Amino acid sequence: MSNSSSNPSKNEYFIKQRDLLIQEISNNLSIVQTNLETLNRSLHESKQIGKEFDDVARLWSTFYDGMNGMNHQTRENTRDENNKISSSDTEDENNNNKI
Repeated sequence: MSNSSSNPSKNEYFIKQRDLLIQEISNNLSIVQTNLETLNRSLHESKQIGKEFDDVARLWSTFYDGMNGMNHQTRENTRDENNKISSSDTEDENNNNKI
């Protein structure tokens, strides 16, 4: 009979421990859910902040594209001027040789 009297005690202990573990798991899941919601908000805010820089990025891109275009044009103009100078020097030498 001692076995039968100890069984209810063991069952009660098991049920009590099980309930405590279930409660702890539930609390931890609530914490995880709260942290995931916080993470989601942070990611959303980061995305919004990134979108705010789109206009600034386009402006700088336009600026750099314009500067690169000017540099390219300047190089072409310099090359054309150098070619003109070289060709005029060659013509001057040819004219001097004819005289």
